[in-house]
Amino acid sequence: KITHLLPTPQIIKQETGYFPLHKKIRINDATNNPLLKSFIETYTRTTKSPNAPAISVEIVEEIKSSYDYPLQGYPNEAYSLKITPHDIIIKAITPTGVTRATQTLAQMAEGYDKRPMLECAEIVDWPAFKLRGFMHDVGRSYIPMEEIKHQIKLLSHFKINTFHFHLTENQAWRFEVKKYPQLTADSSMTRFPGKYYTQEECSELEEYAKTHGVTIIPEIDMPGHSRAFKRAMGHSMQCEQGIEE
Repeated sequence: KITHLLPTPQIIKQETGYFPLHKKIRINDATNNPLLKSFIETYTRTTKSPNAPAISVEIVEEIKSSYDYPLQGYPNEAYSLKITPHDIIIKAITPTGVTRATQTLAQMAEGYDKRPMLECAEIVDWPAFKLRGFMHDVGRSYIPMEEIKHQIKLLSHFKINTFHFHLTENQAWRFEVKKYPQLTADSSMTRFPGKYYTQEECSELEEYAKTHGVTIIPEIDMPGHSRAFKRAMGHSMQCEQGIEE
């Protein structure tokens, strides 16, 4: 429901009536947003009937009344939503804005037992801060990949957009380097020995996070917090040999 949205959208104008999610709907989304597709599959089925309620996506050059500032790697997230009993119109400057609009719709759809619906409203929203993140220190404490995915999905629901992946520590080096398997050997780790993430798992996680509008920032520590590297390689990362490797 609108009153329970987190974070609260910048501009909300509530109207009377509801958009019926429990009915078949038409979709017009040239961006083919995967999160919007998943949202629709969760609540309803699609149809090509011209008389059915519709969800439409438009990429535009401007969202009136919104604000943005440049931050490398982070696109404009502003969007507008117009929800009537017959149509939902999503306008965004970038595909990321479509993802944020979908996350708002997903929150609004919660709490209906049998006949999910969306309150009619006009919403304009943009983030107060471009980077909104959380960190996991998996160097010290290994977290299974499926649990990381679960948390990314949950946090992205509330428009968290950055996952800081703290992959190396004194206790362990957690991501696979195929040229140097000793980095992830049991003997190189003092906590959760032998637990690390393969290159394939890291690539899969990056794609998963991208689908949910989340950027992953991997971290490799040096010169401090790098004893795991020294145990594995026999020298420090910042020495001449370590730099060459």
